[in-house]
Order: sequence, then C-alpha cells, then structure tokens
Amino acid sequence: MLPGKLSLYLIAIGVVLPSTMVAAFFSLLGAGFASDALRRHEHALAGLVALAALVAGWFGLVTLWRLHYRLLHARLDFNRPAAWAGLACGSVVVLALVLSSGGTLVFRVSFFGWPLLAAAYYAVVLWRLPTRAAGERQHDMNGPKDWRLR
Repeated sequence: MLPGKLSLYLIAIGVVLPSTMVAAFFSLLGAGFASDALRRHEHALAGLVALAALVAGWFGLVTLWRLHYRLLHARLDFNRPAAWAGLACGSVVVLALVLSSGGTLVFRVSFFGWPLLAAAYYAVVLWRLPTRAAGERQHDMNGPKDWRLR
C-alpha cells in the first residue's frame, strides 16, 4: 500500500527540505575542516571521519529525496537494498552527531535528531510496500539483469 501524497509532502517539506538546507550549510564547513586537516596533516583522522560522515549523510539525504520522488509518482522500480543502505547511512550519521556533539541531550536530539523522523517514516513505508509481482523483472545488487536502461 502506497502512502498518501499529503503525508509525503508533509515529510518532505517539514523534515527533508530543512534537513537538506542545514546539511548544505554545514557541509561547507565540514568539507573545509576535512580538507584543511588532511592538507596540513593535523587531525587527519578527524578530517577523514568528517569526510566519511559527509559522504554517508549526503547518501542518506539523496536516498530520502529519491524515495520521496518515486513514491510520489507511484514508481516502485527503485533498488530496495540501496534504499535501505541509504536510510541506514543517514541514520548512523544522525545518531553519531547526537552522541558526539555538546550540549544537553534534549538540545542534541531536537537539533540533530529530527531527520530520524523522515528515515523512520520511509523505513516503515519500505517495509510495508508490496513485493514485486512474479512477472516483473527482478533486480540484484548489480542492477537490472537485462542491463537495459529504464
């Protein structure tokens, strides 16, 4: 059963769009820190961790937007393992930010944790989506088996 368009729009406008805007701003700061740390060889491990968090976080955000678009247009031809991986990457980055940042727990959860609402929503939607019909093409981890572009 597909989710309603109203709920998809509410999650996109209320959670995913602000998350993307905040991530775009702080990604500039994180990329600057990571490049400076790696270039100077000072705090290189922290720079690598920041770079990995940036990549994983953007993978999660792009996954949320792709799921939103596909579900909004009732297209169920996306790669479900990649969608689960994207949701997991975004959730892990959010949890790492909540655990590693300073301030009270209430502030950390309210500032960093609200993208988990979208991840949880889309996880429930993915969990409840029907499996493919027997006549449809099946995908494996490497893409479509007949290698044609859709």
